[in-house]
Amino acid sequence: MKYNVSFKLDLRKGKNGQWIEEKVPINAKISFAGDRLNYFTGYRIDKCNFDIGGQIAKKNTKAYEGKREVSYSDVNRRFKNIEAALTILFDTVKFAPDKATIINTLDNRAKKTSQVVMEPEAKPLLFFPLFANYIENSRLSEGRTKLTTYTMKKWQRFADQNKLTLTLDLVTPDLLRAFEKYLLSEKKTVNGKEVAVRGINTIHTKLKVTRAFINHTIKELKLQGITIPYPFDSYTVPVEVYGTPIYLTLNERNLLFDAEIKNDQLAQVRDIFIFQCLVGCRIGDLRTMTKSNINNSILSYIPRKTKEGKPVTVTVPLTAKAIQILSRYDIPDGRILPFLSNQQYNTSLKLLFEEVGLTRMVTRQHPTTRESENVRLCDIASSHMARRSFVGNLFGKVDSAIIASMSGHVTNSKAFARYYDVSKELQRTAIDLLE
Repeated sequence: MKYNVSFKLDLRKGKNGQWIEEKVPINAKISFAGDRLNYFTGYRIDKCNFDIGGQIAKKNTKAYEGKREVSYSDVNRRFKNIEAALTILFDTVKFAPDKATIINTLDNRAKKTSQVVMEPEAKPLLFFPLFANYIENSRLSEGRTKLTTYTMKKWQRFADQNKLTLTLDLVTPDLLRAFEKYLLSEKKTVNGKEVAVRGINTIHTKLKVTRAFINHTIKELKLQGITIPYPFDSYTVPVEVYGTPIYLTLNERNLLFDAEIKNDQLAQVRDIFIFQCLVGCRIGDLRTMTKSNINNSILSYIPRKTKEGKPVTVTVPLTAKAIQILSRYDIPDGRILPFLSNQQYNTSLKLLFEEVGLTRMVTRQHPTTRESENVRLCDIASSHMARRSFVGNLFGKVDSAIIASMSGHVTNSKAFARYYDVSKELQRTAIDLLE
């Protein structure tokens, strides 16, 4: 963070109306982040002994610390100590330190009792500027940045609705519960019924993002000597809830692969979906892949979800079907497949599934109401169903660690653990062992 410091005499007039020129206080004038502070260095000096242009005590002169005389070299040494302390302080913080922090830092370095011309004013820790600073200066992935920005906007709507001027110390367990309730309360009308706008997993994600921001900011504030209560000590983020994964069987996948699709856009959507079924990646990772990700018929990439933590390179051997799909495209910018927007892609998938007859009834847990419902497979088709199809059709046939090495699932993934509940063949095999 940028700052500026200069050493000036605090010239004042005496009772006779004349400028005082003996034992004049020397102040460090500090400007930072649109603010200013006059810090008394602890020394006084006669005006004739101070080099105003050079901002130092003149050679072979004396100054005063209280009633004690000190050498010019002591004065200039303290100036350097003050500059060094400020450099360290402002280089190690992202937020503007408050005046009390600056004063304490300089008092410790100068080894003096503070005598400040301007009273320090504690700045309120405004919630949204701190949140925006976190988004701008933390090394978040593109997807995580969008998610965090959206979460901040939900906080802004919550604050506006409740007419709150949010500061960080106002984020208490009770406020977090109120925010959770606000997220749950938002409704929309579907088929004449009011349903929640978002499910518990979405709410979990937004509160987890909030917790990451709070953790980061509290850590930064501690470097400035500022401590605030940690709200998540007495508040628990709602647990994610996963239902049984629904995916295409191998026969259904092959039916889709072999189908004659007359509409060019739907044919491209089919190719993208099938390719994803064969490599198991997330759609966000697939969109960024180029020909450089493929070498000797092996696809390799680093999932975006792991880039911020412990980056892991995922490798997947390509099947004959996957290679056949790629051979249909030669895109000038190097991408391996053409793409639509997420919304267009998922809408087209539903049309595609219905056109080829992937309409079997499945039972799922509604993502917002959490109630069980029967729906057609085509009505819930999405890009992520391809990833589930990759895992689901391998699960129980090969070691789980081998599947995870190709799908990019992290250790102890809750999403991956769901597949332990879906293999009826494994259950039958196990029961047969009892006969």
